[in-house]
Amino acid sequence: MYLSKLFVWFIVYSFMGWVYESIFCTIKNRQWENRGFLHGPIVPIYGVGALLASIVFSSLPVESLQQASSLTIFLICFFGSIVLEYFTSWALEKLFHAYWWDYSNVPLNIHGRVCLFASIGFGVAGILVVRVLFPFVSHITSGISPFWMEFLSLFFMLLFGMDMALTISALTNFTKNFNRIENEINEQIAAAYDKLDSSVSGAIESVKEKSSAFQESAAAKKELAGEKVSATKELAEEKVAALREQLTRERLEALFASSSYAQKRTMLGVQGFRKDKDKDTGIRQRMRTMIDEKRPRKKR
Repeated sequence: MYLSKLFVWFIVYSFMGWVYESIFCTIKNRQWENRGFLHGPIVPIYGVGALLASIVFSSLPVESLQQASSLTIFLICFFGSIVLEYFTSWALEKLFHAYWWDYSNVPLNIHGRVCLFASIGFGVAGILVVRVLFPFVSHITSGISPFWMEFLSLFFMLLFGMDMALTISALTNFTKNFNRIENEINEQIAAAYDKLDSSVSGAIESVKEKSSAFQESAAAKKELAGEKVSATKELAEEKVAALREQLTRERLEALFASSSYAQKRTMLGVQGFRKDKDKDTGIRQRMRTMIDEKRPRKKR
């Protein structure tokens, strides 16, 4: 019964977090933003933070915590939010090489995962949770019978599990597709570069034959060799860049066309992608931008 109640509280707090995030980002960007890691109207990190605050300041058998001052609540929630937000950001990045928020452009941040101003906001929010939201949520749920509490928790757990599975599946499929596309493009670029190198080398050989009428001094040979390297490199870089751009655009368009609504929705939630040490994930960010550009926007 108690665990069921905790899970229902978690869902309620997560929904409140989604409402706050969506309203804030909608006002900031002047268009509707459905925020969150999952598809449903919940933001789990808010649910976890608010639930932990509720447990710490109401359920733990520590009298000093149950009678904590607002300053104590603020400090505990302030430092607790830093740990929670940093760890969550790090874990998501390790799992999906992506991030759902980024404070890199905000002063006093740590690796873009947490920042002073956001942590202060979470500290204030902790006071709001403990003093206002928790008593309200606790009062509402106290009137629910044990049977219906169990039913609600199982129902929410089913929806939450399905949403989590759908999101993880979409991100995993995108990762596989991106890796496949990158490998295909790299293979075609390598083949095209070899052809281009042979073609340019042949042209340089022709130039060398025509220069045989001149005195073949060491300086002339050195100049021709330098000309060959320079010309080959310049032409190769231009044509390879154009070919990579064309191949990338074609494959991303095809991937976008074959993606389900759930996959597109998942990508819209991602704010960007971190780069691996051995992989250039720019193609992932381009896909995220492409989906965002194709999303219908309201006229202002």
